[in-house]
Amino acid sequence: MKYRLSKADVKEDISDKYLTALIIGFFVWKFSIVLFDPMSTFQQPLSLLYFNGGNKGIGLAVVITIIFIGIRTRLDGTSIMMNLDVLGTGWIVSSSVYHLFLIFIDNSNLLFHSLYFSMNIGFAIFLFKKKQAVGNSVVVNQFIVWISLGMIGIIFTKDGRELFVLGFTKEQILFFVVFIISYIVDNVMNKGKGGS
Repeated sequence: MKYRLSKADVKEDISDKYLTALIIGFFVWKFSIVLFDPMSTFQQPLSLLYFNGGNKGIGLAVVITIIFIGIRTRLDGTSIMMNLDVLGTGWIVSSSVYHLFLIFIDNSNLLFHSLYFSMNIGFAIFLFKKKQAVGNSVVVNQFIVWISLGMIGIIFTKDGRELFVLGFTKEQILFFVVFIISYIVDNVMNKGKGGS
């Protein structure tokens, strides 16, 4: 992430914004049980140590984190594309470490974790070799298109998939929708540049 940010003309360290957002998200998730189950929390205050907000807490944490990043982005004046570029780079690094760890721990999904890790290494090399500035909308859209396609294929190798529609999981359908949107945006941007 530091390498990608070294190519950008940024006044402050953007990675601090994301570290703060990660910490806020963690605490919102952890202590959201107070909002979703206040009676048991007040009856047993030590339950805060052992329990969290579950899926509702994760949803609340994501919403609050997005709001925090949006406010900080407006205050520091960075573009949305630059933030998406930095988030993508951070996602590649963190998920690579996670799946590399799971390659050695989770023997049941070895192919899935190996392919996921390999795809992330490929995207890291792609971003490392790109000479365009951080936040270039064409690079960000191409990245989103290719990672969506990669994830659609890789999820087929995951053990214990829960099929949703026509042999696809919910995650694959979500990545397909993201792919379609990014592909359309990429085509519109390319036509706009060609017509100018």
